[in-house]
Amino acid sequence: MKKYLTTSNCINCTKSSKCFQKLIHSELEFINENKTQIIYKKGETICKQNAFASYVMYIADGLVKLYIESVGNKHINIKILQTSEFLGLPSVYGKNIYNCSASALKDSTICLIKKDSFRKLLNHNGNFASEIIKGYCQNENRIFDIVKSIGYKQMHGRIADTLLYLTSERFKDINIFSYITRKDIAEFSCISMESTVRLLTELKNDKIIDIKGKNITILNRELLNKISLHG
Repeated sequence: MKKYLTTSNCINCTKSSKCFQKLIHSELEFINENKTQIIYKKGETICKQNAFASYVMYIADGLVKLYIESVGNKHINIKILQTSEFLGLPSVYGKNIYNCSASALKDSTICLIKKDSFRKLLNHNGNFASEIIKGYCQNENRIFDIVKSIGYKQMHGRIADTLLYLTSERFKDINIFSYITRKDIAEFSCISMESTVRLLTELKNDKIIDIKGKNITILNRELLNKISLHG
């Protein structure tokens, strides 16, 4: 069950991203007046694909899985968002809906910022807008990587891409495999659960990875990169 919090003060926030550091005191006060904080428990849906988008969501603290829902209850996992990242940015100037679903991989504190208020800050503070655009471009690059992987690579290349992403520098301070399942790995790779388990076993037998329980360790990143490259 979602838990509403007494809204913390953005001015004293220790989880503030670089973009909020570009705001002046009065703009931070403006954000305070136009946001709500909610704790989503592990496994809870934070936003639903195609739902009306009233807010831009900021992850004040947590870990969130972003995914596309397709027919037959199938999911394509897009990325894992961490503290100081946003949800729902495309809805600010695009369609007034969430284009992906998101769920909490662990208990996560989310700030819901009124979309009109967020747009006002973008229009009036160029430095703030510039930082938002930088983050948005990084998200776009991730989307293109997924399209190339799905469109041009076989299963071995897809699973390699997924493992390289989940063990990238982005997650260096997180044991990401403790928060996700083999089903999540399959949905990142766009292959079946059965194929995922089989391919992971093959990679382990070839001493490219090591598997202990849920944890996966890359033993030969160079070879895994080659598998990714040749797909």
